[in-house]
Amino acid sequence: MRFIFSIFMLISALTYGQSERTILYAQATEFGYRNQFKEAEKILSQVIALFPNDSMAYFDRAIMRENLGDTLGAIADLTKEIEIDSKNADNYFLRGMLYQKTNNYSLALKDFRKVNHLDFGNADAHFFAAQMYLKLQKKMFLVRRQLKQCLQVNPNHAEAQFQLKNLQ
Repeated sequence: MRFIFSIFMLISALTYGQSERTILYAQATEFGYRNQFKEAEKILSQVIALFPNDSMAYFDRAIMRENLGDTLGAIADLTKEIEIDSKNADNYFLRGMLYQKTNNYSLALKDFRKVNHLDFGNADAHFFAAQMYLKLQKKMFLVRRQLKQCLQVNPNHAEAQFQLKNLQ
C-alpha cells in the first residue's frame, strides 16, 4: 500500500509541476499578446526559478527583455538558453541580431556562422553574415560568398540581390 501511495505522490508532484508550468506560460503569453512585457518577463522569471533548465523560458524571456529595451539582459538569457540547447539555430540567430544591435559585430558574425553550420538553409543568416563581414571590413570575396549562398537558399532575397549587384 505504501508503495502505491509513493508512486501516486510522485506522479502528483510531477503533474502539479507540469500544470503549474502550463498555467504560468499561458499567463506570460497573454501578457505578451497585450504588450505587457514587464509582467510577462516576471512570470517567465518564475518559470525559470521553478524549472531552471527550461530553455524555452529563457528564449521567451529574452524576447520580453528586448521588448523592454534590455538588450544585454536578452543576450544573457539567450546565452543561458544556448548552454541548455546548443543545437537550436534560432537561439544563435536571435543572439546574433542582438549582438549586431549592440555593435558587437565579431560576436554577431560568430553566431550567424553558427546558424549557417546548424541550418544552411537560413538565407537571412547568410545575408547578415555578409553584413558583419562588411562592418568588420573583411575581404570582399567573403561578403560575396555569403551573399551568393543567401541567394542559393532564397533566389528572391531582394536585399542580397541588390547588394551583390552593387558589389560587382
